Amino acid sequence: MILAVNHLSDKLRVEVSRKKLDTKTVLSVEETPLGTGGPVSLARPMLNKDDPLIVANGDVISDIDLRGLITSHVRSGAEATIALVSADDPRPFGLATLDANDRIIGFEEKSETIQSPGWINAGVYALSPKVIAMIPHGHPVSLEREIFPTLASQGKMRSWKHMGFWYDIGKIPDYVIANRQLLQRAEFRETANAETGMLANIRQPSYVGRNSTIEDGAKLGPYTILSQRVSVKRGAEASETIVFEQTSLGENCMIEDSLIGEGVTVGKEVRIGKGSIIAGQVVIPDRAVIRPGSVILN
Repeated sequence: MILAVNHLSDKLRVEVSRKKLDTKTVLSVEETPLGTGGPVSLARPMLNKDDPLIVANGDVISDIDLRGLITSHVRSGAEATIALVSADDPRPFGLATLDANDRIIGFEEKSETIQSPGWINAGVYALSPKVIAMIPHGHPVSLEREIFPTLASQGKMRSWKHMGFWYDIGKIPDYVIANRQLLQRAEFRETANAETGMLANIRQPSYVGRNSTIEDGAKLGPYTILSQRVSVKRGAEASETIVFEQTSLGENCMIEDSLIGEGVTVGKEVRIGKGSIIAGQVVIPDRAVIRPGSVILN
């Protein structure tokens, strides 16, 4: 697995090394942003020159069957196969135009004039080595605007329709919505290796990460997510809130509809208003009041 990265690549390298993933993972680092196609060409020396490549955007969450996608791609003989998902409102994404054989013959760009549901680009592709060779090396290139339209006009692009879940989390509101909708699925509400006080109150749907501790009298949820190693002190309350790793929520604090970053210390009796975002490694002193919609950076 190759991670094509530019912004915050050093931090991502640390995170990947900490995860101890089952798959061998290497980083291909862009010195300057190269669009969606340039990084693929930059990573060419790391690729198997005879096999198709799966390319996936990093800001998408889905259960797309990659084996099914690659099998369909190989059987069809297409140069590129794009996973598509159905969208009730495709205006923010644009539409793929298909023929009767599910070949992609064109794309309609993002537009407020699109009125009906349709199939949109899911940001996951199977590409043959010939497509990789089309991408100019070392230059910013857009797969979606420069490479795919050419392939579509030549009849060399197929679609693969995904029927499962799919979320674009490139913006914070979309990230929050995706988390809340996934919490409604039972398989994402499992709590493992967490220490929860007998008198703690966890209202579902919520999620408590591994090695987290929740003291008596704490109230969590609904729609609250604790990542790994989060400490929730006695009497703390958090609803509709996502809390990142190794954060501490102090005694009798109250947090509503917010994002709390990694390694944050929230003091006792703190009040954090709706829609607030607290960056990682921030210390919120005891009894502080954070107004709704606040953004606090470190």
